[in-house]
Amino acid sequence: MKKIIIGSLVGAVLLFGWQGISWMVLGIHDTEYLYTPSQDSLLSSISNTIKEEGQYSLPNLPPGSSKDAMAELGKKMEGKPWAVLTYHNAYKMDMGMQMARGFLVCLVCVWLCCVVVARQREQSFMPVLLTTLTFGIVSFLFVWYIGHNWGGTPWSVLHAELIDDLASWGLTGIWLGWWYGRK
Repeated sequence: MKKIIIGSLVGAVLLFGWQGISWMVLGIHDTEYLYTPSQDSLLSSISNTIKEEGQYSLPNLPPGSSKDAMAELGKKMEGKPWAVLTYHNAYKMDMGMQMARGFLVCLVCVWLCCVVVARQREQSFMPVLLTTLTFGIVSFLFVWYIGHNWGGTPWSVLHAELIDDLASWGLTGIWLGWWYGRK
């Protein structure tokens, strides 16, 4: 139990710490959110049109539309612009709560990884590192690549997230490989 608790706490610090470094120091995510000089007019138009917070696919059909209508929209959209829009009614900076939730998510994820590692027959450095890296690869594929597949998440986002997942889980894997592999 001690190995799981200490492994999880230190691993969460590494996972969370890498996120901070990659976003605030290294600039890996600088190309994820692009700038447009039309932002004020776009935000004004969007906020005058959309009242409900949520994620929108543009263009789209109202809920309950027929399959024929969906097929027709698909043909009509072919080769034309489209967008995925995440809309919030009000900006609220609450970095403390965001950081607390972010660390808690890292802690749960590394704890889950440690539970898997603790059940492995072979707990030397390399098997533990590979198990931990598997968590990063699965995270990337299931969250980010699926987002690319179904929602068109651009490569600039995928690239940064792939680096983050491999580097953060790699660092965590080095730690856990040493922690579990020592005698």
